[in-house]
Amino acid sequence: MKLRIAACLSLLITSPTLVAEPVTADRPGYSTGTATVRPGHFNVELGYQGSSGSHSFPLTNVRIGLTPVTEIDLQWSGWDTATGDSGDLTLGGKYRLLDGDALQLSLLGLFTLPGGNPAGAGIAPFGALLWSYAAYEQAGLFGTLQIASSDPAALQTRFQAAVGAAFEHTPQLGSYLELFADLPLNHTGNDSFVLDGGFTWLLDERTQFDLHLGIDLNGHASHFLGMGVARSY
Repeated sequence: MKLRIAACLSLLITSPTLVAEPVTADRPGYSTGTATVRPGHFNVELGYQGSSGSHSFPLTNVRIGLTPVTEIDLQWSGWDTATGDSGDLTLGGKYRLLDGDALQLSLLGLFTLPGGNPAGAGIAPFGALLWSYAAYEQAGLFGTLQIASSDPAALQTRFQAAVGAAFEHTPQLGSYLELFADLPLNHTGNDSFVLDGGFTWLLDERTQFDLHLGIDLNGHASHFLGMGVARSY
């Protein structure tokens, strides 16, 4: 899932008094990760994604630490160059259920507001259980189970799931490979399956770049290519 904010821009200017924490970015990938931002800090994560002649940017995710296990998320899906439409604003948060040495679990809840151009049909809820398992020192498994609203007015929902593996090649370079499924629950529609993967590069402890791509496996989704940057404050 890649969902992504003027009130927070002032924080980019007024935050130098904070001691920045090492960046832990949500993007890339459909499973956004179990980590939360520490209280008193925030992440700004920006991205671009291109697919079938359409280009969306800046995919925006501002994550604000609220408690040691809770963050607030403000997201915007940017502009679509193919249609000229602006994306909706999404509000929500993440809560860490379990933070073990190997297994970690988090809940993610989001509400997309009908504020884009054109305006959406209604408030669209989204909920996910995120998990990760550190199988080895430099490799681990991750995934998500989630319910998404595809048409709030008609109460249509979709079940989505992802499972993947992440690898640390060097302290700066990481990679991942992920399989994502999107299945309609209470309405007719096509099941779609996407294989995606990518690389992350840690420029310094506060800045991460990524490059990722996805391949449609059964003709009901789209290939895509994307890139992004995340910065912690």
